[in-house]
Amino acid sequence: MSNCLSENVSLCSTILNHRRSDSSRIPSEHTGILMRPGSQRDHQALVRGARIVGALVLMLGSHSRAVADSMPDSPATQIEEVDVTSVKQSALDAEAISLSDTPDAEPLVGGKTSIILGLAPRVMPAYEGSKTTKVIPFPYIDVHGLFHDRVFISDIRGVGFNIVDQGPFRAGMSLNYGGGRTSKDSPRLNGLPDISAAASAAAFATFSIKPFAFEFKVSREFGSQPGTEAELGATYAMAPTPWWHVSFGTQLNWHDAKFNQKYFGVTAAEATQATAVGNPMTAYVPGSGLGNVGITTTSVFALSKHWGIITRLGLREIIGSPAKDSPLTERTSSVDFAVGAAYKF
Repeated sequence: MSNCLSENVSLCSTILNHRRSDSSRIPSEHTGILMRPGSQRDHQALVRGARIVGALVLMLGSHSRAVADSMPDSPATQIEEVDVTSVKQSALDAEAISLSDTPDAEPLVGGKTSIILGLAPRVMPAYEGSKTTKVIPFPYIDVHGLFHDRVFISDIRGVGFNIVDQGPFRAGMSLNYGGGRTSKDSPRLNGLPDISAAASAAAFATFSIKPFAFEFKVSREFGSQPGTEAELGATYAMAPTPWWHVSFGTQLNWHDAKFNQKYFGVTAAEATQATAVGNPMTAYVPGSGLGNVGITTTSVFALSKHWGIITRLGLREIIGSPAKDSPLTERTSSVDFAVGAAYKF
């Protein structure tokens, strides 16, 4: 600022001296004709004042330009740059193919709807606690971003509605359909009645701190043998590359006595019938308690913008005594594996 001030003062001095020299060239007879002595003094004072004001304006203008050049970008400019970066990141995430047990662990889709459909052979136990495995077709379905991300559709979670959406915290309800088994699924079920698939409704609450997501869910199965299940889960999502997304999830569940009776209990009449057909069985009435703890890993590698390969691996361990002590439980640990192709619309 001191340099700027010195330069402006020098400039103003030069202008003043130049104007003084010009006025000295005016003939005296002309000055006498144009002005009286009193008005001449007033005119000279007015000229001096104008010259001083002009010099101050020059100094202030130069100083303002120097200060403006030295200042960083304004807050509005910085906010615009952040917004542009966020939009670019959302667009990049929207191009990725990603699946996880908790939708909050997936990338944001920038207000767009993400639809992923796939199919894979799935190797899994015939029922929880069985040592017999079976291979079934396993459809992958993952749709989120519907109605401003209020609705999602998943092969694991069913159809869900985010009733509360407060940033990282979400809560809502979901509807699902599944479960069930037949006596032909395993020799250990020979002589026992089939269990029909049933609809279920769940209430859930999730809290997301990227890249982590936590969820608590309570679901109720309907039908002739209703039961209640509570589950606590956590998911960690990562992207080693823009084309490869991986999620790691862990789950712990609890079942009420009716749920355990449906899947692990054996009535006296059922035990007698199973024993009569060569499948020795004892009656068992379980109570409520912990079910299993598990870890699930889902890997999605995109071959192109639309096609990808999905691999899913789940490890389960029965830890609750109501299920562990059942005569139907032949093995407490189990592996659930599937690999297939998916297409993103």
